[in-house]
Amino acid sequence: MDGIDALPEPELMAAVRRGDPAAFERLVAMHRRELYAHCYRMLGSMQDAEDALQESLLGAWRGVAGFEGRSSLRAWLYRVSTNACLRLMARRPRRMLSPDHGPAAAGHR
Repeated sequence: MDGIDALPEPELMAAVRRGDPAAFERLVAMHRRELYAHCYRMLGSMQDAEDALQESLLGAWRGVAGFEGRSSLRAWLYRVSTNACLRLMARRPRRMLSPDHGPAAAGHR
């Protein structure tokens, strides 16, 4: 067993702030599945959810110095993931509805 696995969350966070990628992986591992599910619910696509999760974890790694601990790590990771999903949705082309799924035409009842 690696020594990093036995560390409590505050010590893992201190190691992450020192630039330890193994500590970061251990810290986010417990949230990865629920973050993926969150991204999937927002995006409706397994591939897009995986892309958003990867983008959000990369963003979290890069922005961990900005995490001040005023909220839980879980809440902060959800915020980062939500923002990654919203950016991905903004880059998508708008979907066109077929005429069968649009508003009713005038004069039809």
